[in-house]
Amino acid sequence: MATNYSPNEQTKEVQARLLEILKVIDRVCQEHGLTYYLLCGTMLGAVRHGGFIPWDDDADVGMPRKDYETLLAHAHEWMPEGYELVSGDRNPRYPYFFARIQDARTTYILRRQFDFVGGLPVDVYPLDGMTASAWKHRWHYLRLSIAKKLLYFCLVDPYKHGHGLRSLLPRTVRTLFSPASLHRRIQHILREYSHAGTSLLADHDYKPRKGVMPVAFYGKPQRVRFEDTELNGVARPDDYLRQLYGNYMEMPKDLPPQNYRYLDLNKPWRLSV
Repeated sequence: MATNYSPNEQTKEVQARLLEILKVIDRVCQEHGLTYYLLCGTMLGAVRHGGFIPWDDDADVGMPRKDYETLLAHAHEWMPEGYELVSGDRNPRYPYFFARIQDARTTYILRRQFDFVGGLPVDVYPLDGMTASAWKHRWHYLRLSIAKKLLYFCLVDPYKHGHGLRSLLPRTVRTLFSPASLHRRIQHILREYSHAGTSLLADHDYKPRKGVMPVAFYGKPQRVRFEDTELNGVARPDDYLRQLYGNYMEMPKDLPPQNYRYLDLNKPWRLSV
């Protein structure tokens, strides 16, 4: 049962390294006037546990689109040695629409069957403006879903489920689209609605029922205790977490799967490719 779960030594070590990445992100954002928030399970951990959820092996932050793109443009000069930003516009083989700040001194391979190797990461999500129109919601998320699925088929191992007909769709997608073009298409859709004048923000990692929230839920970042430091939390954590998780103080019965299929905290990822 998750209620009795105690992290093993590897999970503790992973969390310690993730905490260092979070501190780097916090320091860079404070120095350059950028807004960020702890998101999702990381925000939940701050409220419910005062740090990481005991079994978590990942961490998430979010940034308003303008600040997110500023970080992407300058991360290579702002990040201290040993840390780096990866995103689809820098590496088309990267399989996600959001960026990551990764520890370049480690090797981390995703659980999903992508041909991508990097370092232990903290996920960094853009927070985009969103229309209040229900039918525009549906059209926006339909196009995004199709583009993300095409990117998945373009990058996943085409023989993951065998040869023959099972590999036909990913092989066909690879002949029709390039990863770079699909990354550009996804980002164009994500930026469809600006922050200016909007009352809603979208975390596109979730469907709109959960991921589209009033701007006020995020608001001005509030410092929250997280392990041995303080980081930026959302302004209204109860509203934010209830929309995502319902009764968020109730512990789950089952643990989620591990987020990676290979991890070496002592080997730089560039030595593995």
